[in-house]
Amino acid sequence: MMRNRVVLVFSLLVLFWPHGPAAASVNEQAMHDYDQGRFLEAAARARESGTAEGLAFAARAELAYADILAPLKARAATVARAEEDARAAIALQPEAAEPRLQLAIALGFKGRLEGEMLAHIEGYADEARAHLDFVLAREPDNPWAHALLGGWHLEIVGLGGFMGRTLYGAEIETGVGAYTRALELRPGDPVISYQCALQLASLDGDRYRMQAMRVLQRATGQTASSFLDEKTRERIAELQVALDAADRLAIKRLVQRYRWTFDAPEAAGKARINVKPRTSPATDWPR
Repeated sequence: MMRNRVVLVFSLLVLFWPHGPAAASVNEQAMHDYDQGRFLEAAARARESGTAEGLAFAARAELAYADILAPLKARAATVARAEEDARAAIALQPEAAEPRLQLAIALGFKGRLEGEMLAHIEGYADEARAHLDFVLAREPDNPWAHALLGGWHLEIVGLGGFMGRTLYGAEIETGVGAYTRALELRPGDPVISYQCALQLASLDGDRYRMQAMRVLQRATGQTASSFLDEKTRERIAELQVALDAADRLAIKRLVQRYRWTFDAPEAAGKARINVKPRTSPATDWPR
């Protein structure tokens, strides 16, 4: 119980969807809607498939809507639906990585929306970390899992300080290392670069500001090809301006805005499928 005295949530990567087998079975119109920023329509179409891939994509679309477009009052219900879809996908395909990554993101959002009391009772940070460990044990070269793990470490240190490091074993160096590995696997990826830089910018000290600037400088500059590409590049440009000017107030405001560190209504959740994974990568689990 002592461990739950610190409420910790982590950086969220809601803007990605890896191209490959997991995405191949998703309805093409759903993917088109997603690229155009019609997230709720994309989620509804993807959910119709009833497959693990479709449900995971629906969760991703709902989380993107919550982060990018949803009015404050709609965020809680949207995140709750994303969590439900991700858990349903895990129940259908327990070994799949994508539903677990989307669930980890949803848990991070819930922790921010519900506040200290519910977050520490529910143990969202612990469960999210367990899902990330589960994925990395099976897919050690999954860049998104490494990026989420990097965010988990950096935000724990940022919010919990010495207590966070002591109780959770989080370290800035470990977080930066996880982000570095993610960027080795996806060099210059703008989403991973932005999230890493935002986390570093939230830490005290000019050292981390300079690191954040270097990360953004290496982000690739290809033309935006989707609504989310556009939004990511807008956020990168905002953060670069604040970092270049060493404007601590502007940096703080950006961190608060994009990490949802403000009062918000509590999320109304439904009864959930209990799929919290073991932290050990036992090959005979889950069934």
